[in-house]
Amino acid sequence: MSFSTSRRLATVAVVTAAAVAGMAVPAYAAGTLTGVGWSTSQPQPGATGVRYTWTFTTATTGTIKHVFLTVPTGTGVPGSITVSDLYGLTTGTATLTGSTVDFVVTSAASVSAGTGVLISLSGFTNTSTAGAYSSVISTQDTAAPTIDTATGNTVTFNDTSTAVTVVVAQSTAFSSNTTGFTMLMDPSVPSLATQTKDVVLTVATNAANGYTLGTRISQQPLGQARGATLPAVAGSVGSPVTAGTDTFGYTVSAHTGVGTVQGSMGGGYAGYTTAGYAVPFAAFGPTNGDTVTLTNQAKIDYLLKADTYGASITYSVTPSY
Repeated sequence: MSFSTSRRLATVAVVTAAAVAGMAVPAYAAGTLTGVGWSTSQPQPGATGVRYTWTFTTATTGTIKHVFLTVPTGTGVPGSITVSDLYGLTTGTATLTGSTVDFVVTSAASVSAGTGVLISLSGFTNTSTAGAYSSVISTQDTAAPTIDTATGNTVTFNDTSTAVTVVVAQSTAFSSNTTGFTMLMDPSVPSLATQTKDVVLTVATNAANGYTLGTRISQQPLGQARGATLPAVAGSVGSPVTAGTDTFGYTVSAHTGVGTVQGSMGGGYAGYTTAGYAVPFAAFGPTNGDTVTLTNQAKIDYLLKADTYGASITYSVTPSY
């Protein structure tokens, strides 16, 4: 008669998180901004406490230190300019000299081509001269050469105009259908020697440049009594493998929406990393709701000591506005 001992593998807590990250990329040739526009919160000549908003999409990757924004001659700033809203760039300050606003990025960083930018500044007094005015937008790096430039639409200042401004806030929603799972495993029973558990993640975001989905683990599943470790699958996002015995890993088994699998994650398993986030899935535009199914797998034989193995997996969504 043969005897077998069931073993409890792990309780894995799933924690969701969102963060913002950037990637530095060297600048190359200058170009022409696209999607250039500007607007005013009040179009009446001489109006005070006015907010101006500029939008554009970068054409060239570069380290943006200054954004120069022209305004109508006669525009004033009786106090100081306040940054009301800002997308696509890090924090900064703005001053008006003559008819040009200089928005200075506090900590200049590389901005990739195709990045949508919104700069909304308050505290202006409109020119007292009625008319239609356009605005020239130019980005410059720390050494002063222009990276990109373009002229936006015209805005009419007169007493019979009504300004319409629709401001859409940055928004990202991220959820998981699983807060923890347990696998009860036995090497003597084939169906209990290899087990899988699906975790379904849902992402919705209005980030113009999409998002990345990251994964990491607090530690490789560690035995509570004997201190043994259930090793990670030897594969990675870029080079997944067929999972070996006595390993724990994951794959992207299904997805819907606009996002795509990164690396070669559709073709095998990867081990969870403990240092930094691996990125198995990403989207490059807004989505009304992507679903991503990550299949976790544990595979054992008699060489793995009987114990309860535990770890915590964290999934992170990083939007790119």
